[in-house]
Amino acid sequence: MPEFYLQIFADPILRGTIGFALGAVTGSFLNVCASRIPNGLSIIRPASRCPNCNDGIAWKNNIPIVSWLFLKGKSKCCDYRIPLRYFVLEFLTAVLFAFFFVSFGNINDYHYLLTSLIFIPIIMVVIVIDLETMTIPDRFSIGGAMVGLILSFLMPALHGFSNEPLFLERVSALLASLLGMLISSSILYWIGAIAERLMRREALGQGDVKLLGFVGAFCGWQGGLFVIFGGAIVGTVLLIPVMIISKFASRKDDSDHGNGIGLGMEVPFGPFLGIASIFYFLGLREFVEDWFETSFADFIVFFSGL
Repeated sequence: MPEFYLQIFADPILRGTIGFALGAVTGSFLNVCASRIPNGLSIIRPASRCPNCNDGIAWKNNIPIVSWLFLKGKSKCCDYRIPLRYFVLEFLTAVLFAFFFVSFGNINDYHYLLTSLIFIPIIMVVIVIDLETMTIPDRFSIGGAMVGLILSFLMPALHGFSNEPLFLERVSALLASLLGMLISSSILYWIGAIAERLMRREALGQGDVKLLGFVGAFCGWQGGLFVIFGGAIVGTVLLIPVMIISKFASRKDDSDHGNGIGLGMEVPFGPFLGIASIFYFLGLREFVEDWFETSFADFIVFFSGL
């Protein structure tokens, strides 16, 4: 790796600061994506504008995190109340980036850092879009899965291979990623199909199935299984308070689609899957992989003794 990389990443405080700043900027861009992509608008043009009066936003009023706090959550041009989502997404993305920059500062962990900086933003914007529109754009799920396959080939260490892989290891990592994508999405598909037959109504959307394919491509089938059941647990724990908070926090200006979470309404499963996958990236990866390895070993020992 370049010498400047070693110098910058030698200090954990500097790494965390860089990560926080980069995450805040990324979170600001994710807000643009979450607001424009569901409406079929370009994320490049026009430049940032007030969603209420359509006036352009000056750079000093468009600084991630800082501007929202300085303006007290109101637009400078017309006192339009800026949704709290803008601040929360920027701040959480900044915190997550800072965590990954500090945790994966070792020179041998660069593959985990790079994939985290790609995986987490996609998950964050999917959570926001699914909460607000009950949809998950294919560009994030299918496109993200394709990126996962490519990164698995380029950096096989993501799936447990060496940091200096042979070509065969690259192919093996690609196959592991492909299996993770197919197995994870297939299992969730059949869970949804069985639940739909029992409940006589749609239980899971196809967007959730494709999202699990994306997760499996990055995390392997073990990570995909963890996210399925982890998402169910997260949903069980958070469902009622999230529905109540969303009901009271919803505003007329951001309810164009009429698909927000509320009491008596359908609830998107994607955000819970996203939260579980974030926990997986935050440090549960080794625990999950060790659990599966131990379980398979015990399984083999048990049946070999029969």
